[in-house]
Amino acid sequence: MNSEIGLTSLSGQQIALKAVDITAKLTGVLSEVKIQQQYHNSSDTNIETVYTFPLPIDAVLTSLEININGEQLQGIVKANSAAEEDYEQAIVSGDTAVMLSKISDGLYCINLGNLLAGESANITFCYAQLHQWQADSLRFYLPTTIAPRYGTPQQANIAEHQIPQHGLTAAYKSTFSIVIEGLLAGTRIHSPTHEIQHHINNQVMQVSFNGPQPMDRDFILELAKPNGYVGEGYWASEGENTVALTSFIPTLEAAPEPAPKPHCIKIVVDCSGSMIGDSIKQARIALIEVVNQLKSDDWFNIILFGSTHQQMFNESVLATSANIQIAHRQLHNLEANLGGTEIKSALNAAYNSYTPVTLPTDLLLITDGQVWDEDEIINNAANSNHRHFVIGVGSAVSEAFLSKLASATQGASDFVTPNEVMSTRIVQHFKRIKQTLLTDPQLCLSDKYSAPLCFDPLPPHKSPLFLGDTVNAFTQYEGYPAASADLYYEGEFNEAKNEKEMYGATITVTQKLNDNGLLARLAAHDRLTQVSESEAVQIAEKYQLVTAATSYILVKTNTQTNALDLPTLNAIPHQLPAGQSGLGTVETYKSASDLVTTCSGVPIFESEKAYGLPTTSDLLDIPPFLQKLKRYQPEETPISLASALNDDFTPDNPMGMSEFDIFDIDELGEDDAVIEILYQLEYAGYNEQKLVAAWLSIYNEFNPDEPFSRHVTRLIRLLCKELEVSAELINNVREMMTQEMAHTAN
Repeated sequence: MNSEIGLTSLSGQQIALKAVDITAKLTGVLSEVKIQQQYHNSSDTNIETVYTFPLPIDAVLTSLEININGEQLQGIVKANSAAEEDYEQAIVSGDTAVMLSKISDGLYCINLGNLLAGESANITFCYAQLHQWQADSLRFYLPTTIAPRYGTPQQANIAEHQIPQHGLTAAYKSTFSIVIEGLLAGTRIHSPTHEIQHHINNQVMQVSFNGPQPMDRDFILELAKPNGYVGEGYWASEGENTVALTSFIPTLEAAPEPAPKPHCIKIVVDCSGSMIGDSIKQARIALIEVVNQLKSDDWFNIILFGSTHQQMFNESVLATSANIQIAHRQLHNLEANLGGTEIKSALNAAYNSYTPVTLPTDLLLITDGQVWDEDEIINNAANSNHRHFVIGVGSAVSEAFLSKLASATQGASDFVTPNEVMSTRIVQHFKRIKQTLLTDPQLCLSDKYSAPLCFDPLPPHKSPLFLGDTVNAFTQYEGYPAASADLYYEGEFNEAKNEKEMYGATITVTQKLNDNGLLARLAAHDRLTQVSESEAVQIAEKYQLVTAATSYILVKTNTQTNALDLPTLNAIPHQLPAGQSGLGTVETYKSASDLVTTCSGVPIFESEKAYGLPTTSDLLDIPPFLQKLKRYQPEETPISLASALNDDFTPDNPMGMSEFDIFDIDELGEDDAVIEILYQLEYAGYNEQKLVAAWLSIYNEFNPDEPFSRHVTRLIRLLCKELEVSAELINNVREMMTQEMAHTAN
């Protein structure tokens, strides 16, 4: 199955991505997904494609391969520094390379460098994911696009070439099919986002799109819980050890849940421009349902936010009928008309809103989560003493950010598309807010004779536990395969006794067939947050796991590459999400690409003479690499070597980099101490131009806050290759610079 794409960007550049095919297999709570991206270079020069794309937050990449001209290559996982070195060296050597990196949780970037003119390439990567039951449904989630985000990408430490691009002309379509095995093969299914078809054959369900579908919304497939389902477990061998995956759904059958206690609930609602359309419509319905769920002894406040925030009440108030009516009247007129997405200030206002000291305080957040300053918001939330219960709304929600925000505060998250009934999810979320806490969870694995194999507490990152939600846990141990597993937990559910009681659940554990080491890799990935950074890198390389510190890399050696220039960048744009900012609607399955927009007018540039700047004739005697500096930089403004070269050498400028001497980089703003060291090395007998090239090649190591651009760094690599700068010389310069930095620091 495939969907051909023949697109151009707004600038007229041919987009290299031609097809996206997705296949998956779901066995219980475990899915395995394969994504194939087909590229073709229809230009007359070599190109580099860069595609930043989303994956589920708990996706674990398991393989990467490429097929070019019938040659199949497998990727391997290396530490980022090694992977980047291999990739960049391939670029300047004229070889073809693929690097798949994790930018942040849920956000990845795939680079295909030096796809030659007329060549085609198929890139295939796979990932595995553990899903969770929430109430009576399991949600299979596949993100396909990234919505524009509020703020600046620099807040997320994303490289310039990795920043997601968008365009109304990017009318991508994809195909999708999934095979559902085991207990879920006969269950009810529903997609609130896409038109699907399915059939069952030999106790296996096959589900697919009704033809190619736009990549302008996340795909959601909901599966109903089979009658009597209590969980599942699998084991597999890893050498002499056993790895077990257990999946429980904590329930409360032995005792009735006590009446909910009063809470102070602060409701924070995104009314920014990105919520225009389906999202704000659903949020309006949901908020009225939220208010209806409040009890008379609850306290509440509602904060609406965009570029600014507005509090419905000056402080949290008691949920009297009069206050409920005030909230109803204002919520009926709710619109997404408050501008940007300043979620941080709105949350701070909620934290500072009055809270009765005797009541537990929780925060309900409704948003699409499209912001760049995620880390700061999460850190503030973790220190706020407010549990965050988040509802993500829209067709392309920032699932990773909102999930992390909830878990960092011991809360929970849920996600709703415009075609779903949000009030049902709200009621479910309110049950979580008012639930009695489950504490001290313990996991016991037993063999077929019911003899305990291990009995351990669940790791801290598996908390909190909520009744009706899934608990997935991995256990590695020496011994026989497990036949059953028990999860024990405590809770104060009996109001008459006013003390905690222990409850439990039991599941059967069976062997996972055709495992091929998958459970061991998933278990290793689950451990990464519990170890040091250096140990995490070792585990990732051993089990071939992509993390924030490791990447997939593969290189194909090409022949006759001496005549190749650096590749032209071909960024793969995303389609704008349907229903966001009023573009199309998910409710009618229309995409934003169905809309036609026109732009008029051209930029107006003032003359250089009007500002007393030098004209072209003034620059004739100035070397090319200094002309741009003189044109745009006032003499009194201090500049750095990086800013000078980054401004002068850009991907749009075909000019190559010629050799520099020490005087050149001194004139371009290099530090005096560096200049002095280079002169000392020249006096010791080293070639001046090679010395400067060697220093430029390691410049970023010593200047991480203001480095050379990606393009300049590549030009420097080419310069070092042309001048035959040796690794020994580079190391000598590095040692001298390191000694100087240490001396300066002391």
